[in-house]
This record gives sequence, structure tokens and C-alpha cells, in this order.
Amino acid sequence: MNRRKRPLRLLFLSLLSLAGFVYLIIFYPPSTQFTIYKLQFSILFIFFLLSFIFLLSIITYLLRSPRRAILIGLLTIIYLILRMFRLDSPYFLLLLLALYISLELFFK
Repeated sequence: MNRRKRPLRLLFLSLLSLAGFVYLIIFYPPSTQFTIYKLQFSILFIFFLLSFIFLLSIITYLLRSPRRAILIGLLTIIYLILRMFRLDSPYFLLLLLALYISLELFFK
């Protein structure tokens, strides 16, 4: 039986992104604007990026399937964006679950 080992770098990356995620939530309000090279962007971009990296690395570590981790991470971020725009009907969650199942079957 050929068993793949779980790489510890994914666990380290998930803990590091979780620490950044928690730091971001505790010390910065959602209306904060960052300026880098005369470009302004909201802290929400970093919030969604860190949450996607955390979900991607921890789900890949637990399930050993990067495809499922990407799908779950993207659909979670899409759900959070829908909630941010106050589109919180239960039908959206059902549509996202149906989308996940259909994409999982398509890529299988």
C-alpha cells in the first residue's frame, strides 16, 4: 500500500496564515485602507486572501486533495462575499452546495 505522507509545510502555512488572520481581525477595523506605491486597497482583500490560504492549506493537509481544498476554499470565500453584500438567503447556500457537488463530479 502506497501511502502519501502529509507535508508539514502545509500545517505550518495554515498556522501562519491563521495567526495573520487573527492578528488582522483583532487589530484592524474593516474600513482600513492600505497604501502601497500610491495604490490604495481595502483590508478586506487581505482578509479574504488569508482566509483562502488558511482553508487551502488546512484542507489539503487534512484531506490530501488539493482539488477539493481549492473548491471548498473558493466556495467559502464566495459565500463570505455574498454575506458581506447582505445576500444571505438560504438558497444561495444551496446553490453553492450544488455548484460544489457538480464541480466535484466534473473534475473527478
